Amino acid sequence: MRTSWSRPLSLLLSSALYRSVTALSVNAPSNPPSENATIVYANFLGLSVELAYLNFYFGNTTSDAPQPMLNYLSALHDRSSGLPLRVRLGGNSMDSATYVPSQQDMIEFTDPNSNSNDPIVNFGPVTFDVMNSVSDSVGGIQYLIGLSLRDPNSSNIPLLAGDAQKALGNKLDSFILGNEPDLYTRHGDRPNMANYSVYDYIGDYWVVLENLQDTPTDGDVLSLDKISGPTICCVWDLDAVLQSGWLNDFSSRLNYITLQHYPQDVCSGSYSFGLSHYLQHANTVSLAQWQSPGIDYLLSLPPTSRRRLIMDEFNSLSCGGVPGLSNTFGVAMWTADYALQMASVGYSAAYLHTREPGISYNPVMPPAGVADNGGAWSTNPNYYAMLVVAEALQGGNGNRVVDLNIANSMQSTGATAAGYAAYDGNASVVNSIVLFNYANSSGTPSNFSLDSAFFHSAPSAKNVTVRFLTAPSVNEEVFVTWGGQTLANIGDGLLTPASSAAWNDQSLSCASGCTVQVPGPGVAVLFLTDLSTVSNSTDDGATSSGTSSSTGSAPTGQQTTSGSAALPTPVVGILLSFLLTLVYF
Repeated sequence: MRTSWSRPLSLLLSSALYRSVTALSVNAPSNPPSENATIVYANFLGLSVELAYLNFYFGNTTSDAPQPMLNYLSALHDRSSGLPLRVRLGGNSMDSATYVPSQQDMIEFTDPNSNSNDPIVNFGPVTFDVMNSVSDSVGGIQYLIGLSLRDPNSSNIPLLAGDAQKALGNKLDSFILGNEPDLYTRHGDRPNMANYSVYDYIGDYWVVLENLQDTPTDGDVLSLDKISGPTICCVWDLDAVLQSGWLNDFSSRLNYITLQHYPQDVCSGSYSFGLSHYLQHANTVSLAQWQSPGIDYLLSLPPTSRRRLIMDEFNSLSCGGVPGLSNTFGVAMWTADYALQMASVGYSAAYLHTREPGISYNPVMPPAGVADNGGAWSTNPNYYAMLVVAEALQGGNGNRVVDLNIANSMQSTGATAAGYAAYDGNASVVNSIVLFNYANSSGTPSNFSLDSAFFHSAPSAKNVTVRFLTAPSVNEEVFVTWGGQTLANIGDGLLTPASSAAWNDQSLSCASGCTVQVPGPGVAVLFLTDLSTVSNSTDDGATSSGTSSSTGSAPTGQQTTSGSAALPTPVVGILLSFLLTLVYF
């Protein structure tokens, strides 16, 4: 029988043994990303909200927005380098909804028998008042709003567009015309057509755009050039759509090129692969290559005719996700990994989808019951991914993101490490480095040896701050920390200091390169430039600039300010291995 101190000692010995293993080499690219690379900003990762359930998150009126939701959004805004947050209002329920200008309530369900993945609702103009109020409360939001394409001749489309533009003004970033039109045939949304084709879609697009030139309440909305599409998800090929004549026909009016995509679905009640798939970086790289010919075509266009590409809806599995998978720390790591991978291949923004309370892939969870009934909120691990991405992409000039292909991780499904470098949008300076350790080793760290070339142009290479995203295992659903803070069992959405066992911020001298320990599982972000723009929200709701008060303190109590961690010699490793055996047996 083990003594009461055996497990802590065994973990300490295990950690020391693990550090004796040769560090993974993290090499700087021979050249920074090209000037043609997509520049992304701290507000890259936004929130997509299913229209039918917006009032659960934003409240029913301008006076009852749930404070926890405002806290969640404010924490993201504090990390957005002064840019507005990105929020999309859409989904299947937006494509099937009817806007009713005389309706007093925000949302009304009109068909109790409708599919839960496509609820039928009416919504009123108070929706826009609430959206304005929430934006003002959290520091600024840019909204995407869906316009239905199920009936292109419907007078409801220009009515909605005119009222939305008049109410939201500059807060309205874009209209997304149509939701997954490549599934209209499959879903019966064109009952009189055997196959709804790209060319049918182009014809419908013409009809709507002509109608948007004369909306009832705000005149010519089309001239604002706020239309986006094609928002395909599954069947059509983006390259074929772009070169079918659609892009040439509408390029002068388009704001974004929009896509939606999930790695798999659970719409039929079953799904194909489990958590281990999300923990393999090569699978994430492959997922981001979906529609790569179309992406390459967009990037090949002259800047004057190129349109920004965004993923306006994604998550772990479509149709709500899977409990015990979508709400795990492993998927939180995947969310951050996939977001940065999308940034590296040409996306300008991505939106993490959210539905009604109780859905496992929601980043934040309102209490059960009717909208705005009060009570404690809960936080799923993938919300932390939004914080990580926002902080990693700090900087007024934006960032050009590149995959570092650590240990051939872009191709090898056996790799447990991955990483990115975020270069300044206007220079060859590296703003941040993000390291992923997918090893499910109860916090035991892996060593990453960073090339000195990363730091040659870094103004603060002698004082690099490292911040960690950690959890006990990839299956963890509650106890997650970021920068030594947590939302575990915190019902008001305010980050609070975690226990002393958390991996707090560290300070390293990296002018000649350095070695970073990253817990398994875990993510580390190295800030090579001034960290004063990165804020940590405290438990009282205040915001403090810079590193947390624990900066420079290693999680094991060691002071980690040198260029590399001390590594045990092979002889010591052998002795520790023997002691570890005695402790366990």
